[in-house]
Amino acid sequence: MPADEDIEIIWIDAALHADLPMLETELHRALTEKQGTDVDIRILFGSACHPDMCRLARRYGAGLAPVKNCIEAFCGDTVKKLEENRTMIMTPGWVRAWPDIMAALGWDDVDTRINFGIYDRILLLDPGLDPLTDEEILTFFDLTQVPIELESLDLSQFRETLSRILC
Repeated sequence: MPADEDIEIIWIDAALHADLPMLETELHRALTEKQGTDVDIRILFGSACHPDMCRLARRYGAGLAPVKNCIEAFCGDTVKKLEENRTMIMTPGWVRAWPDIMAALGWDDVDTRINFGIYDRILLLDPGLDPLTDEEILTFFDLTQVPIELESLDLSQFRETLSRILC
């Protein structure tokens, strides 16, 4: 983030991705709160995080991140290559949010295993800011029953994404 700018961030729970009506409600709430102020509004969600994301951004005159989703914000054009061979890409934040996502979807452990069953591996991209513990990784593996591979995540692409939306 630019050190010389006063930027206010409004956080929205990641588990709302599992409940699109609630995500839309929360986005409306946050955007309405800032609409009509002197604030330039930017949405750091991808255009595919909600079917009406582009319409919502236009309605409130907000800038929208030039990416499809958060993984693309971190990886750019390399996402398609990383997702080859039935690979699901996740970050430590998504692993930690998974219990809330399961609750929002009404899933139990069996539902989760069934839905993760299409993947041969989970590629866990870790920027090293707040790494998962071995116990968190093992717990997630026990839940999904899908092998987890860790890979370091360089944040330069994310910096570029932020730069494009903030400028």
